[in-house]
Amino acid sequence: MTIKPGEIVIKDPQVLVGLMERRFSPLLITIISQVAKDYGLTITESYREPRHSGDVHSTQPVRAVDLRSWDYPPGVAGRITNEINSRWSYDPARPEMLVAQIHEVKGGGLHFHIQVHPNTVRRSNG
Repeated sequence: MTIKPGEIVIKDPQVLVGLMERRFSPLLITIISQVAKDYGLTITESYREPRHSGDVHSTQPVRAVDLRSWDYPPGVAGRITNEINSRWSYDPARPEMLVAQIHEVKGGGLHFHIQVHPNTVRRSNG
C-alpha cells in the first residue's frame, strides 16, 4: 500500500483506543501532523502500557508514536526521517538522541519511531 499526502490510517482498534484515551505531547502532535500533511501516515503504535523503564509510549503526556515505514515509495522514509531530525533536536544535552528513527521491529521489517522529550527544540536551521 502506498499512502498519499494527507491520508491517515490507524493500524487497529487498540492503537485507536491508545490515541483517543490519552493526552499526547503538543510538540509530538505538531511533528506528526506535518508528516501526515506532507506524506500521509499509518500509525502502528500509540499509548501502551510500559514495556521497559523509560518507555516514552507510556508517559503522560504520551511522547512517542510509531509509523509504518513501508507505506512509502523507496527512499521516502529516509527523507522523512532526515527532514524531522534536521528540524528538531530531541534534547540538546544529548545530541546522539534523535526525534525520528527507523529501526527493525520484532518479526522483521522496519518502522518509524517518532519521539519527543520535554527538552525537544526546533533547530535554528529548521
